[in-house]
Amino acid sequence: MILARDPDPGQEVEFSILSSTVNATNYFALDSTNGILSKTVEPHLDYETNLKRFQIVIAARTRGNMSLESCTGTITVNIQNVNDEIPVFAYLPDAPIHIYENLPLGRELIKLTATDRDIGDSVHYEFVGTFKGFSINDDSGVITISQPLDYEDPVIPHSWILKIRAYDNDRVHSTTGTVTVILQDVNDNLPQCTQNLYVIEFPENIPIETHLVSLICTDQDGTDPNNNITYHLIMDKFSNETFSLINNEIKIGPNQLNYDDFVFAGMQFKYTLFVRVSDGGNPKLSTIITIILRVIRINELNPIGNMPAFTFSVPENSAMDTLIGRVVFTDADWPFNNIKYTIDGGNLGTHSKFYIEPNTGMIKLLDSLDREVQAQYKLTVRVTDINNDIEPDPLRQRSSAVLVTINVLNINDEPPICNPPHLEKIIYAPAKIPFLQLNCSDKDSSHKALSYSIIRGNTNNWFTLERPGVDPPSLATTKNFQHDVFRGIQEPTTFQLLIEITDELGGNKASQLSTTTTVIIHMLPWTTPQPTTATKTTIATTMTTSILMRISYYWSPDNWISSVITITSVLFLMCVYAVAWCLFKDAPGCSRFFPNCHQHQMNQPSITTKEIIEIPRNIDSLNCQQKSNAKPILLPGNENVATIYDGRAIDPVTGKQYLFNSQTGEVMMLN
Repeated sequence: MILARDPDPGQEVEFSILSSTVNATNYFALDSTNGILSKTVEPHLDYETNLKRFQIVIAARTRGNMSLESCTGTITVNIQNVNDEIPVFAYLPDAPIHIYENLPLGRELIKLTATDRDIGDSVHYEFVGTFKGFSINDDSGVITISQPLDYEDPVIPHSWILKIRAYDNDRVHSTTGTVTVILQDVNDNLPQCTQNLYVIEFPENIPIETHLVSLICTDQDGTDPNNNITYHLIMDKFSNETFSLINNEIKIGPNQLNYDDFVFAGMQFKYTLFVRVSDGGNPKLSTIITIILRVIRINELNPIGNMPAFTFSVPENSAMDTLIGRVVFTDADWPFNNIKYTIDGGNLGTHSKFYIEPNTGMIKLLDSLDREVQAQYKLTVRVTDINNDIEPDPLRQRSSAVLVTINVLNINDEPPICNPPHLEKIIYAPAKIPFLQLNCSDKDSSHKALSYSIIRGNTNNWFTLERPGVDPPSLATTKNFQHDVFRGIQEPTTFQLLIEITDELGGNKASQLSTTTTVIIHMLPWTTPQPTTATKTTIATTMTTSILMRISYYWSPDNWISSVITITSVLFLMCVYAVAWCLFKDAPGCSRFFPNCHQHQMNQPSITTKEIIEIPRNIDSLNCQQKSNAKPILLPGNENVATIYDGRAIDPVTGKQYLFNSQTGEVMMLN
């Protein structure tokens, strides 16, 4: 540009810079000839670093005339800003950025900073391309998580190279950079199993090592150890030795399943197992699997007794329903001891004499016992378990048998018995050897346990009982009798001895029983007188026998027995009365009760002689003849034994005992 000219034509003007802003001459040059001010090549003007205004004072004078005054002028140069700068990133990380998959949405990963030296120009940011899961703020350059990042999601990559562009306002200048992001796995997935609850049923007798269940579990975490699964069996003390876990399989053992247990009953007969399935992450994540094993009970055990055989004893006079003993068995199958007792066979008697309570095993008496008939019984008791299966199954019932021996204890309840009950014997005086042996026995006692004594009619001890061994004794006369009594005997004489036989010799006197037998002895003289007439007569001897019994101990009957005896006694008395009525129905009424009454008999002939009767069949025949009205001579002590009592009765009310004559009806009270 021309800054000045000389008013004289033909004069050249020379230009020069007198002064300027600092460093202005570095950026501008003045042509001294033509006065053109121009920009130098170097250095460049930089609006952002240099002055924004330069002032240059220029002087103009005529060339060659240094003495002439010059004129001056000031030129102001204003620098204009031009968008000539490229944005520059202040920081880009060289190393990859590692992020976890569980970062929340909006989480800041990095903040990028880019600068533009152009004054008043701002920088903006953007991705070059599309990166799913990330977003960048175009003003601040902050990169954040825009959607969940799942390491296990196959559509989401595990690493990214993010390309970022920084540009100025007019998008005239821009620059790019890259950031590497690597996604890291996080243990954020629980182990997943195909089934979290198992309900299984097995019988209690299932073999050991039986496979119970196989667990199938996975972990969706993509890296080890996050997806490394381990199994841990959780059991209580009761189940500790019953189940085992190997890898992912649960088996029975080392102990057998056992349904028959009180503790197991409290657990409602089921095992509850827990398996913890864990991964190897930090922290570990776990899933619990529940296994319920219901055990089915099986009747697998036989009832067991506490002894191989049972032996009981019972007195023979025991009443019905007497407890003899108890058979005790146990059954270890649940429900415990749920067993039934039955008598399966054995020596029960003609009518079953025993029964057993099915629930308790108590053996009781069903009928009366008699040791003299049978002293021992052997029973077979069958013990059967019941309801030991889930559903009753008679074919699977188990049973055991045991031998029960019942010994009948002897009780002295049978008095001695003599056969025949009374004896008659004809002997000649003086007899010196045993002339009559008694025949007595006792069902309760042996021969040697019986004792004999003469309790009545043995005047002056003229008779004795000789017993050299254990057999019944023999009746013999003593020396006193032979020398004193029969030295001058001329007529037959009758003796009546009452002999008492007692059992349990040497035993308890309170329990001894006794009976009596009557022995009638007809003693004939040494010589027999001859008859003086031709009339043949026979001895008409009135012989009487009596049977007396002294009771030392008697059995007290039950009430029903007394009733039976009472009814029997009444019937018997009615029969006696009927017989008496038949015999005396034709006799005068007064004579039935008063023998000396002779009403209406004045015209009947009186009987002055007795009918001749025959001697009983067990009396020896007599070859001598006596007068028909001859009476036997009775020694002192035998005068009042003419009445024969051949029956005995018991009053059921008072308990008193009576002897009676079945022919005459005469009664004598014993106690």
